[in-house]
Amino acid sequence: MMVATVPAAIWVTHTQTAELANARARCQVGQHSVHYVVFENNKVTPEHTAAKLCDTLTITNKDPRLRLAAFGPHEHHISYDGVSEKVLNQGQNLTVTLIKAGNFTFHDHINDALRGSFTVDK
Repeated sequence: MMVATVPAAIWVTHTQTAELANARARCQVGQHSVHYVVFENNKVTPEHTAAKLCDTLTITNKDPRLRLAAFGPHEHHISYDGVSEKVLNQGQNLTVTLIKAGNFTFHDHINDALRGSFTVDK
């Protein structure tokens, strides 16, 4: 029984949900910066954001047009902080905690010409 229990316990603590929860919990300590990106006048401002692990990124739609904010390339969305895409009407936003280091992209899935990127350093 012990032979099956240990691998099962390791698997449970390394599922995506557990890893996401653990990363968020680590970010609860200390002060972190907030970064803002805006869909406005049919463009993304700023086009690139440089941030640190555990900072937050808020993407806001100020255009009257609906936006479908999505992470990753246009046809192959990825999940970042548990979000792969979110519909944003004018005045709405999406906030993610930057829990994973690396280089990432986001875009408006409806108008792929509107895209930006962010880098998360440790």
